[in-house]
Amino acid sequence: MAIPEVPPEAVPRNGRAPAPEASSAETWALVAHVSVTGLFALAVLAALYLMRDVAVPVILAWVVANILLPVVAWFERQGLPRVPAVILVTMAFVAVLLAIATLLSLPITYWLGRASELGDLIRQRLAAMSGPLDFLEEVLGALNQATGGQGGTGLRVEENTNIVHGIVSVLTPAVTQGILFLGALIFYMIYQKEIKTRSVLVFPSRDARLTALKILSDIEHKTTVYFGTFTLINTALGCVTALLAYAVGLPNPLLWGVLAAVLNYVPYIGPAITTGVLFLIGLFTFPTVGEALIAPAAYLVITALEGQFFTPMLLGRRMTLNPFAVFLAIGFWAWMWGPIGAFVAVPILMTTIVTFRHLFPDEGPELPD
Repeated sequence: MAIPEVPPEAVPRNGRAPAPEASSAETWALVAHVSVTGLFALAVLAALYLMRDVAVPVILAWVVANILLPVVAWFERQGLPRVPAVILVTMAFVAVLLAIATLLSLPITYWLGRASELGDLIRQRLAAMSGPLDFLEEVLGALNQATGGQGGTGLRVEENTNIVHGIVSVLTPAVTQGILFLGALIFYMIYQKEIKTRSVLVFPSRDARLTALKILSDIEHKTTVYFGTFTLINTALGCVTALLAYAVGLPNPLLWGVLAAVLNYVPYIGPAITTGVLFLIGLFTFPTVGEALIAPAAYLVITALEGQFFTPMLLGRRMTLNPFAVFLAIGFWAWMWGPIGAFVAVPILMTTIVTFRHLFPDEGPELPD
């Protein structure tokens, strides 16, 4: 009986197996490395949360700059210097925002003024749900009385002595963050190339700097392509939604078109909010629930076609993100930074994915389905 040969590389030089102490040391070194990395990530997230008043406008400016930079590049190709091109594009962007706000201020004020009336009407139309709600209200009232609390669930309206203070407390940080956003937007678009070139100088080796430049260039390219294409898609979706609202008979169709275009930047959550708003306005406009369901049902069909066919076809397979990862990113950054966090969640996720693809390229064989 022949004895199988053992490869020389499988036998240690001293003829002995590795000591258990060496394997244990490697394991603990790996645990320490993972722990330090995790603590660093938590520290970065905590800093971003505490610095949200500064971080949110700056990151939002970076996202908007990647949308506007192709327009700046077009003006440069026409012979206009970069600084005047950036100022012109920024002024046009602000003018568009102000025009939309002015155009929609009247219908928004109108619908906000009728919010209480809309609530009463919804309660009447959805009378089938009034029984469970009344029962729940009675139970809560009984519990409050039993514990010595105030009876009833109504909210007492406070005096208006603090209205001015409340308005100032809301507007002051909003104005400050708006100025920071515009400043970051202008300076980033002017000095984009210098920022990208100088930021890689922190790396010691030439290969590391080249890799960092490739990552930054790829992030900018993919973000510009994604949001540029998505802006065109959302504009078309807003026009279709406005036409749908007009055809169905909803009042202020332009308002719902702009709402659909803006909210569609936030996947899943934005279309869900638009669908609910169309249903509520339909309840206010039409005499039956069936007629009120026409506009939201048609909108759901349109968004399904947009999300499943048109957007992947225009962006391509490499630009399509995992839906579950997008959902988790939106939920996390909305918890961190509120509505704007939900808006910038997709570019942050895209930046993370592009960085990991460059640092850890997938060179292994594809796994079977």
